Amino acid sequence: MIQNIHPILNALEDTPRLLKELLSEIDPELYKLELVKGKWSIHENATHIAVTDRYGFQNRLNAFKTQEQPIIKPLSGDNFEKDFFLKLDLNRTVDAFYNMRQQTIALARAFNENDWHKLAVHPEYKTYTPYIMLRHLLMHDHSHLYKIEDMGFGIGHVK
Repeated sequence: MIQNIHPILNALEDTPRLLKELLSEIDPELYKLELVKGKWSIHENATHIAVTDRYGFQNRLNAFKTQEQPIIKPLSGDNFEKDFFLKLDLNRTVDAFYNMRQQTIALARAFNENDWHKLAVHPEYKTYTPYIMLRHLLMHDHSHLYKIEDMGFGIGHVK
């Protein structure tokens, strides 16, 4: 395993706890409100974080493990029906996130040195490796956590 991946995996492992903690500090009456016009609610951001591993990143890790040069398809909220994340049960989805993320971490920890150095084809990246992908996942988590915190505490400057 490449040495500098450990801090990223540790931070990824902590995201479910951070998400639960953050939600516990926010008034539940705010969860489904469109607090920023045209943007996702707290509920949508939270469920999106919680299911991203299942719909994208575990598949990508498996592709890196089993293919020499995987072809990665971009995945965004636009790939889902309009109210997909809003329809998910928030508590169940967030509770299931811990186990889902543990599976993602286990997949990454099972990589050998060769797996870590594979390059994938991704239309949005010049270079895309497992390390870059996991760093991207961490930034994705934190971007949505920040939006949740901003909306939940009334700052409202996230666009």
